[in-house]
Amino acid sequence: MMKKIDLLFRLISRFALLNLLWLGSSIIGLLILGFFPATVAMFSISRKWVRGEEDIPVISSFWSEYKKVFVKSNVFGWGVALIGGLLYVNYQIMLSLGTETPFIVVLSYIFVVLLYFMFVVTLIPVAVHFEGGPLTILKRTFQFMAGRIHIAMLFMLLIWASVYMSLAFPTAILFFSGSVLSYMLMWFFTNSLKKLEVKQEKFKESFS
Repeated sequence: MMKKIDLLFRLISRFALLNLLWLGSSIIGLLILGFFPATVAMFSISRKWVRGEEDIPVISSFWSEYKKVFVKSNVFGWGVALIGGLLYVNYQIMLSLGTETPFIVVLSYIFVVLLYFMFVVTLIPVAVHFEGGPLTILKRTFQFMAGRIHIAMLFMLLIWASVYMSLAFPTAILFFSGSVLSYMLMWFFTNSLKKLEVKQEKFKESFS
């Protein structure tokens, strides 16, 4: 019984530490430069935990990853944020036009926004899991979206639920919001890839 309690407290403290590192390093970077590398570093640690590397030194591993991805994550992050900004401008334009906006344009806009959000929530798990340059990461992100669209939609649902819970219980933002969410996303992502690999192996065996 005591071992289970000890394990529970260690688990809670580990997630709390990772979340504080994420928030602290984001603030150190004044959010503008700190948020994206901090988020990628957090997902990298969560990926290690999902893969069974539970005894890694969290603080040193986090800062090592933070420094390694600082430039790359900011380039990616602000590029994606710029696209989001353009979509928001288009939204404001449609609002100003009101009923004059053709229905097909509204439907197309909703479709593009949905694809954008699926891309955003899938990009970080893909970038953390796979190695390669920007084009490789973009290609793998779109491949995952196309092949596992239900997982991408699940990611959006989990993020919405996390935001809702954080607003309902503000202390969660400080201790658990980011770390628990990143772990859940990486768990589903990793297991989805494993299932996909099993299917591919079975497919190959059926033709061998």
